[in-house]
Amino acid sequence: MLKTNILANLAGSGWIAFLTLVATPIQIHLLGVEAYGLVGLITVLQIVFGTLDLGLSASVTQTIASDRSPDRTESAPLTNSVGSIFSLMAVAIAILLWFASSWVATRWLKPNVLDKQTVLYAVRAIGLYVAFRWPIAFYAGVLNGIQRMDVLNVLKAGVGTLRIVVGTAMIIIWPSLTLFLTWFATSALLELIVFAIAVHRLVPEVKPSIRISAEAVRSVWRFSLTLAAIALLSVLVTQMDRLFVSKMMSLEAFGYYSLACTAAAGIALLQISINNATMPAFAEAASHGTEELAARYAKVSEFTAFAVALPCFLVAMFAPEILRLWVSDGAARAAGLPLGLLLVGFFINAAISSAYLCSIATRNALIPATVNGLGALLYLPLLYVLIRSFGLTGAATGWLILNLYYVPTLVPAVHRRVLGQSALPWLWHGFAAPALVALISIGSMKMVAILAGSSVVTWIAFALAIPIYALLAYPLISAPLRKMVAPANALAFAQRSTANR
Repeated sequence: MLKTNILANLAGSGWIAFLTLVATPIQIHLLGVEAYGLVGLITVLQIVFGTLDLGLSASVTQTIASDRSPDRTESAPLTNSVGSIFSLMAVAIAILLWFASSWVATRWLKPNVLDKQTVLYAVRAIGLYVAFRWPIAFYAGVLNGIQRMDVLNVLKAGVGTLRIVVGTAMIIIWPSLTLFLTWFATSALLELIVFAIAVHRLVPEVKPSIRISAEAVRSVWRFSLTLAAIALLSVLVTQMDRLFVSKMMSLEAFGYYSLACTAAAGIALLQISINNATMPAFAEAASHGTEELAARYAKVSEFTAFAVALPCFLVAMFAPEILRLWVSDGAARAAGLPLGLLLVGFFINAAISSAYLCSIATRNALIPATVNGLGALLYLPLLYVLIRSFGLTGAATGWLILNLYYVPTLVPAVHRRVLGQSALPWLWHGFAAPALVALISIGSMKMVAILAGSSVVTWIAFALAIPIYALLAYPLISAPLRKMVAPANALAFAQRSTANR
């Protein structure tokens, strides 16, 4: 089930990432870098307002995944209560963002080309988009809980394709930012309707009416509030680079940083695909005992690190060359170094993500909450100084330093308190070995490209780095993981996955 869900997540997320990579240069060319900066504001606002979820969507996933009652009757009151809370909060978010749009457009953002009326309309359209998409987290939590990632990713890929393809076609015919964002808001409403219908059919216990059970909410309120604190702190320590850049620098600079973040996020989708399947799998394993959880954790954490290291370091070291194929030379120069630094940070984030998911799956949320709280106190002033001193490069450097902080703090705490074991084996298998192999294989090919000074040799070196990484990595992975990725097992797994569909 875990393997099938990871593949489903990879297929869905990979398709959306591909469409985004194709559409981004078109959007920048037709709308301009400032307009693309406004599009990047969507991601920031979604994550910021995601803290209002109060940890309830993760509570739903964990509760449903652990529910062994017939037809999940035990988790139904909580599920319906959370769904009702999400619906009410979506209305509140829409109202709040509508009335705050004037302040955001005139006081926060710093446009040089776009007129204030266009920016105001854009911010309001973005507000509606964020409000319509906010309940999707609840429906995704339900689908994650019942481990139907196949359905979840079909819906995400279908609606995402409609949103990107139609939106791009619109601006090709009529390059208008207002039209583009109006379509985005409309597509978010369609997405909400589609997700609601699918979940109600798969889980009939989820009712469309407003139903809030105080008893059900009380049963998870401590866990949920701890998750809410984690979410709030996560925004402070993971999104402040974008917020600081949008406030401290021009909208054009924010557009370039959004470009780097979009490229990095495309690679990070591999990690997200693994993580979305991992959390309910960890919760299920924990219900059978610590030993089974530890075994699954070891395999997943090692697999995640080795899988993510290759694309992260490959794109990081060849970032300028890749960006020049994708966008203009000027945009590549502005976003190249920040992209490389962001991707190294994303690799570290992927390496420690299994420890975070393990703590959430076992309701030990106080561990990441404490670590994030201490991290925020150190990170925010450091980030401000780095951006003031080094601009976009400083913002990306701050993200890299932040993720390094989690290695000696979060991971050992989870290993000691949740798994009851040392973190030293993870330090090699789940962190140092993948990074070392990537640095040697990809770094050597990058040096060849630099010494040759030829674009043809550069792309040959880029291609050769992939098999060299695989050849060096395979002997270093542990026996259980090597058995899982062996060709015979991979073929059998593919056949089982096809049969399951």
